[in-house]
Amino acid sequence: MKMRMFIAGLMMMIFTTTATSQGNWVEKFLNRYRPPIFDPASTVTPQVSDTPWRSMVDSGRLPVSVADVVRLMLGSNLDVTVNRFSPLVNQYLIQTLFRPFEPTLDISATVRRNKEPAASQLVGANFLTRLSHAYTVGYGQTLQTGTRLDVAFVVNRRSDNSVFNQYNPSYSGNITYAVNQPLLRNFGRDINRAQIRIARNNLNLSEIDFEMQMIELVTNAQNLYWDLVFQREDIKVRKQSLELAQKTLSDNKRQVEIGTMAPIEVVQAESEVAQRQEQMVTTSFTADQTQDRIKRLITNLGDPAMITAQLDPMETARRPSPDDVMRLEDAIQYALESRPEMRQLKLQLQNTDVEMQYNKNQLLPSLNVNASYTQSGLGGVQTLRSELGGSEVSVIRGGLADAFGQLFGYNYTGYSVGFNLSIPLSNKSVQAEYSRSLTNKQAIEARRHRLAQQIALEVRNAQSQVDMNRARIEAAEKALLLANMQLEAEQKKFQLGTSQIRFVLQEQRNVTAAQTSQIQALVNYAKALVEYDRAVGRTLRKNNIEIEKQMQIAD
Repeated sequence: MKMRMFIAGLMMMIFTTTATSQGNWVEKFLNRYRPPIFDPASTVTPQVSDTPWRSMVDSGRLPVSVADVVRLMLGSNLDVTVNRFSPLVNQYLIQTLFRPFEPTLDISATVRRNKEPAASQLVGANFLTRLSHAYTVGYGQTLQTGTRLDVAFVVNRRSDNSVFNQYNPSYSGNITYAVNQPLLRNFGRDINRAQIRIARNNLNLSEIDFEMQMIELVTNAQNLYWDLVFQREDIKVRKQSLELAQKTLSDNKRQVEIGTMAPIEVVQAESEVAQRQEQMVTTSFTADQTQDRIKRLITNLGDPAMITAQLDPMETARRPSPDDVMRLEDAIQYALESRPEMRQLKLQLQNTDVEMQYNKNQLLPSLNVNASYTQSGLGGVQTLRSELGGSEVSVIRGGLADAFGQLFGYNYTGYSVGFNLSIPLSNKSVQAEYSRSLTNKQAIEARRHRLAQQIALEVRNAQSQVDMNRARIEAAEKALLLANMQLEAEQKKFQLGTSQIRFVLQEQRNVTAAQTSQIQALVNYAKALVEYDRAVGRTLRKNNIEIEKQMQIAD
């Protein structure tokens, strides 16, 4: 009893597994003829959300570093999202180019009934009534070598009222195997895959375009960050300057009250306070505009103003370091090997090589060899007559099985071998295509040499900007030191009564300008390093950005 139950359970499990696997196979097969279940674009389109930056907000302020701005931009920026689509489109384009090499299964069936008047006694009836069935199953595929393979299986059934028929109804079947191979034009994998090879290079080109767009976005984000750093520091300087002017005004008012200063001195101090208030408003407005531009970078919300938190830059422009730049010769070599523009032109050259190879092949005549092998069979109800159209002697019952028996018994076979040669008498259009490809290749090579020269010049200019801003930092620090010394001296002279308030106010403005120049010099140095990284082609590497991961949604 237990053995029977075990066997029954085992059979049920086998049946269930088989049914499940068959159901999965059918489902997978039918999925080939349906739109994809998943949305391919969903892999590159992030959800609209404020989660990435919301968790960073602290007491109405959003502290950010350069790395934070870049990270938030990669995860949410709409420009990055838009740029991700081009490589995806090119990736699917490659798959569409395999369509000529995909196998096809053709199935057809035709039923035809005709009734025709007889124009001759040789028809075998006063009028001919015919019923025919034709069924065909064919398989065909073009290989990437250019070889065309075809297999066709045909079954026909025919019945009519002619007394001349030996088989009525008759069943005939044949299988034909055919192969066609180009030997000159369109011969070989490289030629037949030319468009696929170009499309794959175009996919790499679109990825390089995406990389270049990413470099531009990261560079702009870094520059905006340093602009905001400068404006925030400049606001502090302007605020100190305003407080100093207000203190001077307050001191002057007390001296006027006690009679030790003329009232006109108070007017000058009030005018200075008003001017510095105006500068404070202008600087604050400029900082707010820069802040809004950064907010647009780090969110995909419909309105960047929905980030109500105040951006708080956590980094300050640092002083120069000897390791900030490479040796000039090394920097130029590094740039030539790393800049995406150079890799882009290299791929374009590869595309022209593929085109030239294809067009050179198209100059050849068309020579195709073909061969076929046929198996045939015939069966049905055979009527033996005493003579053509005479009386029946005997009837041999048969049918489709007889036809198949002959067909697969290889009783009736045939074959054919041949070739087809087509020689163009004028090849000017194809020659022009080849010349166009050759000219295009030479133009790209010239552009590549020009780009190498331009890159070398950009690296030199970027390094010069770094050196210049390093020198400006030293000069600005010295100027600030001297401005403070002059202000201190002027204040002492004013306290001793040997100077006027307008000279003190002027020296205060000079100190403020010197402080702003020092901050600007430091920020300009940081932005010069950003441009230097772009010129030598290490922007993404320095920011730890892997372009392959950025093709998908950043985590």
